[in-house]
Amino acid sequence: MVCGLCQRLYTRFVGSRSNLSANESFNVGFPGEGSTGTPAAASTNAARSQPGPFENKAKQSPKFKSKLSVRDVYRLGGVLGSGGFATVRQATYKKTGEIFACKIMALPPLGVVVPDTENSREDIFKEIEILSRLDHKNIVGLLEFYFDDHSVYLVSELLKGGELLDAVLEQTEGYSEDIARQCFQQLMQGIEYLHSQGVAHRDLKLENLLLVTKGDISKIKITDFGLAKLTQGGQMSTIVGTPQYVAPEIIRGIPGVSYSVAVDLWSAGVILFILLGGYPPFYAKSDAQLFDQIRNGRWDFDDPVWRSVSKTAKRLVSQLLIVEADKRLTAEQTLNHPWMKDKTPAAAPLPMTHEKMRKTFDKWKKAYNLVTAVNKFKAVSSSSEQSVGAVNNQ
Repeated sequence: MVCGLCQRLYTRFVGSRSNLSANESFNVGFPGEGSTGTPAAASTNAARSQPGPFENKAKQSPKFKSKLSVRDVYRLGGVLGSGGFATVRQATYKKTGEIFACKIMALPPLGVVVPDTENSREDIFKEIEILSRLDHKNIVGLLEFYFDDHSVYLVSELLKGGELLDAVLEQTEGYSEDIARQCFQQLMQGIEYLHSQGVAHRDLKLENLLLVTKGDISKIKITDFGLAKLTQGGQMSTIVGTPQYVAPEIIRGIPGVSYSVAVDLWSAGVILFILLGGYPPFYAKSDAQLFDQIRNGRWDFDDPVWRSVSKTAKRLVSQLLIVEADKRLTAEQTLNHPWMKDKTPAAAPLPMTHEKMRKTFDKWKKAYNLVTAVNKFKAVSSSSEQSVGAVNNQ
């Protein structure tokens, strides 16, 4: 029987916000971020008869191609991936034959209220407005976007390398602190850039770190800005994130309590812990237990795997996984940490870390395959029931 956490861990792949998993992003509408007592999700999805501020800003971007349709410029090909809110298709630039990725999202009409389990028109243009202003080697690049009456099309570089975690797992020998550092430096360079632009990602996790080319960990990109927020140095209060990576200040559960971009540094600390130890620092059979561990900062280096990890590396982890956000290192401080600047000879391999990582994530993927099969069965059953109901109602 699959444990509860493993079962929840991969429900994010079936694309339902109603399923909260340890690796699934969530957004709980507490008052804040510009609202006055109105849940954030409800205010975001409220009907607008006129374009909202994010839509107006997005349309002013030079990346918006207002006089063309996406099919005037690209040939849309096969599906590269899909989820509950978007489909990504291969897009071939007609003039040169160059291949890109095109993310297609349904665009609700103006004045239409959508359920909180779906992206509102404002949600979509918030993501576009943020992506439009970003330009960094470690951030997925938005080249241009189009929209029509029903959909929005985001054209970006095509990342062919898959997830960073898969690339690390495929390294059968020689995995070391140097490799972990190389991966983590790129993540931190991306985070430092985001924060310098007044952007909080709020959903950093291994699944959102993709490679440009398969097997090449020297080119890592941060992706998925669906929960990102333009902070402009201000505070945020909506409860969002992914359970195993979420910062304690986000899940205190006190309406009106705000947090800062420091939440991204906590998530980075979780990622570094996994890269060095091979397993997550927080693990429990229920979300309530998991969140209790996070809020109280209950994690340790007791596993034997940490005996092979340097003291400097463990010190950096400890300075990121601090419950008090104001004591946590900033992105700039992290990049200047002694471990990040270590120029000593190549560190010894971390075979125990790699083996533990392989066992940990293999188990989760098996759970994912089981859950996916169950959900497919439920979907087929639901579809059949709806068909029968339609026939009976004729």
